[in-house]
Amino acid sequence: MLEVVDPGPLLTLQDAGRPGLAHLGVPPSGAADPFGFAVANALIGAPAGAPALEVTLGGAELLVVETCAVAIGGADLGAQRDDGRRLAAGAVHRLPSGAHIRFEGGASGMRAYLGLAGGVAAARVLGSASTWAPGTAHGVLGTALRPADRILPARPGDLETCGRAWPADLAPHPAAIAGSIRFVPGPDDERLPAGAREGFPTTDWQASAATDRMGIRLEGPPLPPGEELLSHPVVPGAVQVPPDGRPLVLFVDGPTIGGYPVIGVVPRADLPRLGQVRPGEILRFEAQDADGARAAWRQARGRFETALRALAADAVWTRLEDNAAG
Repeated sequence: MLEVVDPGPLLTLQDAGRPGLAHLGVPPSGAADPFGFAVANALIGAPAGAPALEVTLGGAELLVVETCAVAIGGADLGAQRDDGRRLAAGAVHRLPSGAHIRFEGGASGMRAYLGLAGGVAAARVLGSASTWAPGTAHGVLGTALRPADRILPARPGDLETCGRAWPADLAPHPAAIAGSIRFVPGPDDERLPAGAREGFPTTDWQASAATDRMGIRLEGPPLPPGEELLSHPVVPGAVQVPPDGRPLVLFVDGPTIGGYPVIGVVPRADLPRLGQVRPGEILRFEAQDADGARAAWRQARGRFETALRALAADAVWTRLEDNAAG
């Protein structure tokens, strides 16, 4: 069991989100970095999609109320115990009662994930325990965690996974792979001047201070704006071009409809990279067709499943060794 001492800029509970409710105006929410989230749950042996903690940037501090196992996925945000012992990302740590976990902040990356044994025990609203960040002040679809809040594992006292490490050589985090963020052009790129279609992938964009779970506003030379449209459905990863010509990449807590032209959509394989973009970061985008986007997702999923099999095999050998030693 953990207790919040300081939530930092934003500490929330997230799971796989609320897909399929956009027609009701409900965004998917869920983990901003689905890869880091999935790693945390896989390491701790929680069901895929089980609730976990999402730590934003740094500054968060948690008290260990009862000895527990904690898996850390996503960005390395400088997690450490109060005795100065580092808590590496991509690993499961045994934390004794009375210890404190502090996130001092990292050189890169925006979000880390803490997984507890069996997942975090939490109530569901509309089928999900995820927090919709814009509604946190009013308790709409979850509430951001506050000092004195307690976080319970679904399997209290389960320490079996302590010491596990993610095989990053088999499935590295997408943000660790250098290169441009890919996007599939359209559906509204024809409603934009040619200069916009050409300028978007050839510009170095800077993520503004307004970067959050709703979206990433890009700063740079403005694109020629297109005509405003009747509001139409939009999805996380959609890149809108507002009248000021500065693109806006919609994200997991963003709107479900919009009236600005969409010049392209960041595909599923690159969404974890968006989840780790921090204010001030320089981004470049590269066009990719739909077939290439589907192939990239299949490859990413294949690498992740290979890592899961390796993780499971390591767990089997560890249990055999423990039994033999006993």
